[in-house]
Amino acid sequence: MHRIPMKNIKQRRRTVALIVIFLILFLVFFLVLRKKDYELKYEIDGYQITESYQKKEDAYLFTLTKENNIYATILENQSFSSRKLIYQIEEYQNENETCIVIYSNQLRFTPLCQKDSEQISYHLVSDKMREHFEYKTLENTPDEYESIQVNQYFYANYYIWNYRGFYHLNEETKETINLFSKDIYDPKLIYQSDNLLFIPDYDANYYFEKAYILNMDTGKYETWNLENRIYFDSIILGEYDGELYLVDKHEKKEWKVNLKKKKLEQIGDDSKGGITYQSDFQEVSMTKLINQDMTFTGTTIYDYKIDNGLFKTFKDYQIRLKSDSPNRIVKKESDRVYYLIGDALYCYNEDYGEIKIMSYFEWNFNANNVIFID
Repeated sequence: MHRIPMKNIKQRRRTVALIVIFLILFLVFFLVLRKKDYELKYEIDGYQITESYQKKEDAYLFTLTKENNIYATILENQSFSSRKLIYQIEEYQNENETCIVIYSNQLRFTPLCQKDSEQISYHLVSDKMREHFEYKTLENTPDEYESIQVNQYFYANYYIWNYRGFYHLNEETKETINLFSKDIYDPKLIYQSDNLLFIPDYDANYYFEKAYILNMDTGKYETWNLENRIYFDSIILGEYDGELYLVDKHEKKEWKVNLKKKKLEQIGDDSKGGITYQSDFQEVSMTKLINQDMTFTGTTIYDYKIDNGLFKTFKDYQIRLKSDSPNRIVKKESDRVYYLIGDALYCYNEDYGEIKIMSYFEWNFNANNVIFID
């Protein structure tokens, strides 16, 4: 019997493997390109549903209407080739509360609730209504470092300003990172971009010619010697596509700052103006940039706000997350928001509700004490 040489067998296997990899890549590429914005209306269990997908934000928006009740929710970082993603809705009522549970083969929804015609978090409903739902819980993991009392790290890195640098805390690390030789009480130009912190040289006076870039994953930092001086009388308008937009009020210049490439590019001055982002880039005079302290808006499809309570907002809808108002919001993410109440840092998460993270007596005196979370 004629035997196929081992060399030929290996070549065939490689050929088959390459074909399989090519088909997988082609399928992924096809689905990504095929996905596009759409809006679809249909009815399930008496609810009129509007389902829309926005490719730019990679997010689904659902509104569900029945009689006078309107529920809305947004799900980010999801992308499917199929549509009409809801197949069943269960409804629960209790006095002035109504909640619905949504079933989908591809998306995971948390219960949507209303009380007195206002959409609220299902963590705010009455005990009787809570009997219909399953709630996740977290065990506290008490810890302490430099008078900071930790209840729960909730899978995050925390950098807490200590006037000369940071306390760096997570489940495995407790350390002090010293950067400056004098106390800095208002380090307003420190800015977080993804997992990097931009930190001007606050040991300098009036202006800085170097900055530190701190990697929040590792706690390590490097020095960036700038080719230009930037005055501390500056503002950071915001971030777009991983680049910061900084306006030097003293010099009347706008800079684009790329932390990963350690690149500083001038993009505006007093004669030609600069740019800001208000749901899209817009040209604006330098006078307006300097005097109105404009900040970027519309860079995310959602937002959080404090207005006699804490709310998550998107499009024309909002959901009440807390009945009372925090002191200020520290960080916003799609599925969680961090905020200060008195001397305590809290996190609201869609699955767990409000979580007490840590407390620090210093926050009683300086509510603007800088906190960065990764």
